[in-house]
Amino acid sequence: MKYNHWLPKLLNVNAIVINRTIYFAMAADKVSDRLMQHEKEHVRQQQKEVFLFYPKYFKEYIKNLIKYKNHNKAYRYISYEVEARKAEKRRLSKL
Repeated sequence: MKYNHWLPKLLNVNAIVINRTIYFAMAADKVSDRLMQHEKEHVRQQQKEVFLFYPKYFKEYIKNLIKYKNHNKAYRYISYEVEARKAEKRRLSKL
């Protein structure tokens, strides 16, 4: 894991997973349990899908963007993001 990293800051996101490494925009003590679980789910997804993860992810995003004509909605309805949000809730319900 990398904290206070320039890449998610450049992309204007809280975190991004590349090659099973999580890059956070903030310091370690600022990462919420919810965000950590979300990103760990993306790591699991990448381990499962390997080289297909990013092509599938971006294909879904483009398809959703055409359908919804809205970036936020297109992002939210990517199947990997839906799964990651479910993983957040599963973890939080166990606390």
